[in-house]
Amino acid sequence: MQYFESALIFILFAFITFLFQRKWIQLMYKKGIVGKDIHKEGKPNVAEMGGIPLMVMISSFSFILFYLKPNYFDKYLVIISVALIVGIIGVIDDIKDLGGKLKPALTLLASIPILITGSFDPHPSFPFIPKTSLTIVYPFLIPISIAVTSNAVNMLNVVNGATPLLVIPILISLTVISLVSNKTTLIPLLVASIISLAVFFYYNKYPAKTFMGNCGDFFVGGLLGAIAIVYSLEFVILVSMLPFIMHGFFVISSVKNFLEKKQIKEKPVIIKNGLLYPSLKKESPLTLMRICLAEGPLKEKDIALIFLILSTVSSLLALFTYFLTQIKIL
Repeated sequence: MQYFESALIFILFAFITFLFQRKWIQLMYKKGIVGKDIHKEGKPNVAEMGGIPLMVMISSFSFILFYLKPNYFDKYLVIISVALIVGIIGVIDDIKDLGGKLKPALTLLASIPILITGSFDPHPSFPFIPKTSLTIVYPFLIPISIAVTSNAVNMLNVVNGATPLLVIPILISLTVISLVSNKTTLIPLLVASIISLAVFFYYNKYPAKTFMGNCGDFFVGGLLGAIAIVYSLEFVILVSMLPFIMHGFFVISSVKNFLEKKQIKEKPVIIKNGLLYPSLKKESPLTLMRICLAEGPLKEKDIALIFLILSTVSSLLALFTYFLTQIKIL
């Protein structure tokens, strides 16, 4: 009976999320809050800030569970507080550009709920290695970790459907880990996040009717970072986010600075006859998408599919990594 009731709750959650997302998109078009889809001929207008419904639904769901069972879902309050702080920073950035340096700096503040409540274990697990002790260093790494995950998700949202296709496999792998471990309290939050991202993907898939916006990308990235720290899944999420890390490393190393996408004068790809080609200009930054196009031009949908495959592989590696961390060497 408990599973049946849970299924009904999540079905209702999906239905409300779907309606909310659709109404929000209509509102954005009505208010003229739109952006250009630069990877399509004619650069059509697309509704912006589509991540707001996702933020509202996941946060509301988490706060309700915390209110009903505060002792059981106590970690939710910390995780959602972190995600909301970076999400609000994203909202401000969507409205008024914060710049490529100020925005990452502000995301450091999102770690405050974790640090104040002490919701972390400074003894992360690594494969084949007993728990390490980072008592002094670990608190200083927390702000950096939240800033990295938040900005990493934002940086790789470059084609229609990118964020949900990259993040859903990660959340599924975390759900599997939660089922086989003592982290079952995390499952409702993961399922709600998967549902919200799946609903968003329906409207964000090619050709997109809405964009996530920095608000949604930051929220999702902050959510992953907070889950990693609060539930002691640091190394697992690090492995699962390899596509994001690779992309960020490529961009920063080639540009040698923290720049907004619109601040990059030479774009990494160009569009011609509905196909994406890698830019041949030396000034163009090296990106994961540009590397995907190294063998020849592709459609935007093909790039999204490659992102899904990469995330699925990294998420499977994360699962494998988790089981390796359970092996203790005497």
